[in-house]
Amino acid sequence: MQLFQRPWNSIATECEDTIGPAGFAWVLTSPPQEHITGEEWWTSYQPVSYELTSKLGTKNEFADMVARCGAAGVDVVADAVINHMAGIGEGTGFAGTEFTHEEHPGLYEPADFHDCGLTDDNDIADYTSREQVQTCELVNLADLDTGSPTVHRNTADYLPSMLDLGVVGFRIAAAKPMAADDVQALVHP
Repeated sequence: MQLFQRPWNSIATECEDTIGPAGFAWVLTSPPQEHITGEEWWTSYQPVSYELTSKLGTKNEFADMVARCGAAGVDVVADAVINHMAGIGEGTGFAGTEFTHEEHPGLYEPADFHDCGLTDDNDIADYTSREQVQTCELVNLADLDTGSPTVHRNTADYLPSMLDLGVVGFRIAAAKPMAADDVQALVHP
């Protein structure tokens, strides 16, 4: 069952009161990572860090939700955004992380992003071009170089941090514009 944009505390209660007793095996959550501020649903898909604090709740609330759902017989699968970072010039994320388009302190610097150079604005212009789709930005979302060791290292820290809390799997958001070898390397480091 997909519980899109539901707060962690709400999902925990639903697992205990409705979803578990109804026999559902798992729930899919929106991404738990820190993102840009805003109430729109798509802000959750514009990450600024891999901290597990978002408008949907804190890391402790996420961990509590995973445990409570598990106790109710419901596994948790989390959406994970690992192809790109936020698509705005600069700002402060939901948990207070300051960033610019290609500067995410402690995580990424400009060399960790694709600079496709194939279009005037680095955005995908031709969706039939594999090179543009895999190296240019999708609507200005800062496109990570998913083949770089830095991206692999940070992803290898981020995804297991959720597994350590009891998450059983992931749905990789925006996997389509990633090279297949990169996806393989990121999810099986």
